[in-house]
Amino acid sequence: MIQVNGLKKAFDGFVALNGVDMHVEKGAIYGLVGPNGAGKSTLIRHLTGVYRPDSGSVTLEGSPIDENLAAKERICCVADEPFYFPGASLEEMKNFYAGLYPKFDGKRFDELQDVFRLRRKAPLRRFSKGMQKQACFHLALCTHADVLILDEPVDGLDPVMRRQVWSLLLEDVTRRGTTILVSSHNLRELEDICDHVGLLHRGG
Repeated sequence: MIQVNGLKKAFDGFVALNGVDMHVEKGAIYGLVGPNGAGKSTLIRHLTGVYRPDSGSVTLEGSPIDENLAAKERICCVADEPFYFPGASLEEMKNFYAGLYPKFDGKRFDELQDVFRLRRKAPLRRFSKGMQKQACFHLALCTHADVLILDEPVDGLDPVMRRQVWSLLLEDVTRRGTTILVSSHNLRELEDICDHVGLLHRGG
C-alpha cells in the first residue's frame, strides 16, 4: 500500500531523514514511534505529499505521492495541531473537505453528529482543543479516504471520546479495509491497536 525506500531529507545541513525504509500493508494499522526530533513529522509530511524527497521514494500502490492529486485524494491526515480557515465553522469546513475528497459522505457527517455533538455553525476557533480535535475526526471519517494518517491523534480527548474515536477507526478498518498510520508517544496505546510498529530514531 505505502512504500518508503531510502528516503532522505535535510534542512540547511541538518539531516532529518537518513535512508528511511518502511512498508505499510493495505488494511493494516501501523504505529510510528520515536522521541522528539526523530523525524516523525518530516516523514508524515512526505507521506501526505507536502515535502518532496531529496532522494529515495514515497509511493502509494506504486505511484509517487508528491505532486500526485489522485494519490492525495486517497489520503487524509489528522494533524497534531488542527488547522482551520480563520472564522470557519464545522459546516464550512465540511463543504471544503467535500470539494477535496470525491468520496466525502454527507450522510455519514450527519450521522456522526450524534457521536461528536459539535455545533455545526459556530466558529471552530471558539472550540476547546479537545473539541477541535473531535472536529478533525468528524471530518476525516467522512472522507472515506483509503489511508488515514494520524499524528498524536487522541491528545486532548477525554477517555470516553478516545474509546469512541478508536472504535470508529477500527470499524473503518474492518468494514472498508482502511489503512491507518498513527504516530504517537504512547507506546502502550499503540500496542493495543497496531498490527505493526516502526521505531524512528535519529532519522532512520
